[in-house]
Amino acid sequence: MAENNIQKTLTSFIKNQLDEKAKEIANLIFVFVGVEQYVNMDVFMKQLADKNTFFQNGNKSVFSSSWFAEVFSTLNMALTNPELDYTILSFAQFSYLISYIQPDFFKERLVIVQDGFRALLPLPKENFIEKTEAENIEERSEAMPIYMAEQMQIGNNYYYSAKMPIEVFTTLNIFSNKKALQLLPYDNEHEVIDTATDPYGLDTFINQCLHEDSFNKNVIVKVFKKQPMNRQEKVKLEKVNWLLSQFGGQLFELDEKAVEEEFIPSEETTNLLKRYWGQDASFRELRVYKDPNYGKEIVSISQGLIVETIINEYKNAKENKEVKDLFLTAPTGAGKSLLFQLPAFYVSQNHDVTIVVSPLIALMKDQVEQIRQERGFEKVYFLNSELSLIDRDKVIEDCQNGEIDVIYLSPELLLSYDITYFIGKERKLGLLVIDEAHLITTWGRDFRVDYWFLGQHINKIRKNYGYRFPMVAVTATAIYGGDNDMVFDSRSSLYMHDPHTYIGEVKRNNITFVIDNHEKYTSNYDSEKEKETVNFVEAIDEAGVKTIVYAPYRKHIDNIVQRLEADGKDGIAVAYHSGLTADSKNLAYNSFKDNETKVMISTKAFGMGVDIPDIQLVYHHAPSGLLPDYVQEVGRAARKPEIQGFAALSYAIEDQRYSKILHGISALRQYQIREVLNKIYKIFEAGGRKRNMLVSADDFSYIFDGTVDYDQKVMTSLMMIEKDYLAKFRFNVLVARPKKLFVKVYCRVNSFGLNLLFQDYKGCFKKLENKSNDQHIVELDLDKVWKKNFSDRSFPMIKREFYEGTLFNDSNVDCKPQVKVMFNLETDFKSAYRKIAMFLDVMQSTLSRLTGHYFTDKELDDALLPYISKKETREKLVKFILTTYSSRPKQNQADKDAFLQRRRNAKQEQQYRVFNGQYTNNFAKLKRRMLKLFEGASKSNSYVFTSHDSEYLTNYIRLGSLMEILGIGSYESRGGDNPMIFIRINDPRRIKQDAEDAKYNNSLLSNIEKRHRSSSEIFDHFFLHSFDNEERWNFIEDFFLGDSNDELFEKYPGGERNHIDIVAYVKNHMGDTTIGDNNSSSKSKAVSTFVPQEGRKYMSNDLITLDGQTKHVSKWLIENPIELDKARRKFSLIFDQEIFVILMSKLRHYHFPYYRDMMGLKLQIGFPGYERPVAANLPYHDAPLQFYKWWRKNEDNISMTKVEIISLLLKVNTINPNALVKKHKELLSKLGK
Repeated sequence: MAENNIQKTLTSFIKNQLDEKAKEIANLIFVFVGVEQYVNMDVFMKQLADKNTFFQNGNKSVFSSSWFAEVFSTLNMALTNPELDYTILSFAQFSYLISYIQPDFFKERLVIVQDGFRALLPLPKENFIEKTEAENIEERSEAMPIYMAEQMQIGNNYYYSAKMPIEVFTTLNIFSNKKALQLLPYDNEHEVIDTATDPYGLDTFINQCLHEDSFNKNVIVKVFKKQPMNRQEKVKLEKVNWLLSQFGGQLFELDEKAVEEEFIPSEETTNLLKRYWGQDASFRELRVYKDPNYGKEIVSISQGLIVETIINEYKNAKENKEVKDLFLTAPTGAGKSLLFQLPAFYVSQNHDVTIVVSPLIALMKDQVEQIRQERGFEKVYFLNSELSLIDRDKVIEDCQNGEIDVIYLSPELLLSYDITYFIGKERKLGLLVIDEAHLITTWGRDFRVDYWFLGQHINKIRKNYGYRFPMVAVTATAIYGGDNDMVFDSRSSLYMHDPHTYIGEVKRNNITFVIDNHEKYTSNYDSEKEKETVNFVEAIDEAGVKTIVYAPYRKHIDNIVQRLEADGKDGIAVAYHSGLTADSKNLAYNSFKDNETKVMISTKAFGMGVDIPDIQLVYHHAPSGLLPDYVQEVGRAARKPEIQGFAALSYAIEDQRYSKILHGISALRQYQIREVLNKIYKIFEAGGRKRNMLVSADDFSYIFDGTVDYDQKVMTSLMMIEKDYLAKFRFNVLVARPKKLFVKVYCRVNSFGLNLLFQDYKGCFKKLENKSNDQHIVELDLDKVWKKNFSDRSFPMIKREFYEGTLFNDSNVDCKPQVKVMFNLETDFKSAYRKIAMFLDVMQSTLSRLTGHYFTDKELDDALLPYISKKETREKLVKFILTTYSSRPKQNQADKDAFLQRRRNAKQEQQYRVFNGQYTNNFAKLKRRMLKLFEGASKSNSYVFTSHDSEYLTNYIRLGSLMEILGIGSYESRGGDNPMIFIRINDPRRIKQDAEDAKYNNSLLSNIEKRHRSSSEIFDHFFLHSFDNEERWNFIEDFFLGDSNDELFEKYPGGERNHIDIVAYVKNHMGDTTIGDNNSSSKSKAVSTFVPQEGRKYMSNDLITLDGQTKHVSKWLIENPIELDKARRKFSLIFDQEIFVILMSKLRHYHFPYYRDMMGLKLQIGFPGYERPVAANLPYHDAPLQFYKWWRKNEDNISMTKVEIISLLLKVNTINPNALVKKHKELLSKLGK
């Protein structure tokens, strides 16, 4: 074969290294991992173990058992061949060789030879078999060779990621020489590689050089001073630089240019602004750091610079040039929306599409409405799970037809489909915007796992489809570099292309910190803290200062509001948290925004998208996050530059308890990550070792103590596993993706219902099995049912109605939702049952001994030690019992199966107490379930269908969890209402090894834990020492620019704790700033917000506007039940039964005249001859004479219309005229005339 320039230079260089290595150990076997591209293989032909297959990419059809026999024989014969110092295998040959024989067989002779740079190796197009299936899932093909983790297309080239063996073999990196990189200013002449944002950037560059037979290239690598980079990565760059230098090329380190200060927006950009923002509009100035790598110098730049930068990158994409992305941090109120909306309008003018990813449905709705109303731009809409299929398809159709050019999308919806699903195959994606980009930071309080999955999805869109478009990521706050970095982490996670980066000024000169320190609360912390906040709210309201009070939990808000009500101050503050209805939150928001109420008490739910510029003070009942979260929250004060804002906090050492508790609640543990790996491998084994698996989040619930948000924890765990493996081995050991919008479900129907399903839903289901008593189990494709029969409703609504059992009511199909639970024993039944029964018996006797006093998890663990010696198993069992069967009694009630009460003692330790003997019954149920499952004791697999909301399901899940913990079996569930997860396994052996390794450590999780500890230290130092306001802002600025803890503590030692009267300080320093009072327009707006809706069903916490006032139904019920009932009758309102009963009772007992007149003859009365009160119209019709006599004595107790009275008199006159009194005879006489 012909020798190219690279091979001429490097063949002898590499051969010399092999010859030297061969002198150390006789009869070596070298495995070439991509090395064959660097050398002329003609030189090594006699060393090849098998020439015929050395250059082939193939699976078992090429590397068969007969092939193995021949190659194995050749390798053995090499031991006695004096002419061979070593033998060479390709990576493909080696991978299949060790699949037929124990890898350790050749371990002493084997050396893996690689360049030390690439995990991505070239692949001929004809061998590319990777493809994206429906629903944006990339299943692993059964034909995929075992040495390939994944295949990928990058532009017009094809590659595979090499799946290295789990065994540790000797490795020879052929390039060990290094050459330091020189600085070079950015220019348009050199290619740029951003290793921080493109994990395979260096791989593709080297592959391209090999393909083009040229390392004679000058390339810039982006490495920033404050960018977290390990030493190995820096050494790798120096080695690549040496390699290039042997051919006249060079790697340069980018000398990043400072932000451009002098910039005049083009006429085109200015005209675009005036078109949508008005003829008098001009670009505002943004204050950003000139070069955050080297200093804190602030420069003012025009919004037009950022807008024009984005537009120019879009133009580059249109001209098929390289495209750079843009990352921006700018404080709340800096006009971030304009910065991406204006380029989106430009993209629209060029007939391309902009997608804006937004985390909150309410936020995207507001922005779309604002664009339509304030900018006059109509070609914009939002897509989220709330839309019906008809509405969603209409938006997508309009987008594909060019009627809509800007789409706001939720992250989970973007992840669920191929990009062409939204924009079609004819249109181009011109711009992609990621709003609130800080949500991608794994260690942040507000981390959203959906945001993390965006990066790989976007990278695939660009590389697999060759799409060119700029991506813009914006957020209010993010730490630039250092130990607590968020900026580089976000850019990397999003796979951003060499992004323009603008870091907005952190300091806010019009916000003053007012921090009061005190030692410790003397008695009950929660009670004293609430009292302190109540006093503050009352005083700050009296001072007329517009204030947000942030509290960690909903219970804090409820308690504070109740204390205000007890003080007679219930109208001075509004509450806002996720537990309130949308109506309640809207009312609170509008009341606060329009200054009808000066104080808002909220959790962090009142945050993203808040657009209230005149907030004067942000007060924290207690912090719920760390310093970045705190700075973002206080930044909502004084959005108007002329307002003096304040950030106030009364801080003691105990105040960080909520931040720590919240972190503890949300944080994962290393053992949980390992348990997830173990569960994945068990499902893999039980499912016939299939590499593509669909699992339920429910299958992992026992690992996370059954917490409410365990599905998020499952996805976060899988994300951390995937990301950690990629960082360690540079290939995806597994790939996990949520399947939120597509579900297959089960239900039980009778024969009548089955026939109706065949009539109305053919093609949407299949019958699985017959049950006894005329019952059948069917599997429904809910997605098909939705699209075919219920396209006028949203998918979540269809899903909810299915699980409520009402979806098919119109078809008269009685469909009972079912869950399929499958069990697999890993031992014989008798042994398995004996193990479970023994544990339950031991636990029962242990609980009996512990009855009568509180105990901790440690004490329960100690009590089980004599019976269960393995520490890890014992700890899991303790956690299982304590989380499954404990509750906090509420209003003298506890969870149905609970037999343990839990509480926290003065030291905040969790304690438990046995408060009933229910454990005997619960444990007996588990034994019965197991016996029933494996009747006959001869089968190792079993499954059961059971109602999704039944006690049986709960116990089956508990039984399965217990089997997993005791190591006697595994279980899976299908058909529940939690989302399904697709998992692709590329290296099952590695997963098994780590699942069984007690020392396995997820480095990503370790890093998050380390960062949280570091941030907690920062937090305490900042709030427990006194600083003047300038020092505090300088501290925050240096923290956000990446200074380490040691650097910050040295620079800002701080003074002694200071005590300050917060309210007095604010009153004395707020200057002349006044916030507008109530106005009639805002009042009228509030009045009309919740007018009664004809025929609507109302619950107690729904808001309703009557007689100009808006209150909850429960409040109307107490304060004015007559007004509430009038509305009920006028608008045919429907009330919850409990509300209706209370309403009627109140009217009857306290407003009888109204109640009597309203009820008329429907009024319940005591009447002779009836055992209990009856409706008056019954004796009125059945016994008119007797009723007449009763009525004469009780006229004040019943109300009848004139028509009803006359009708009664006529009936009595017919039966016995003498019974009528004189005035009634006269009345009839007049009528007769």
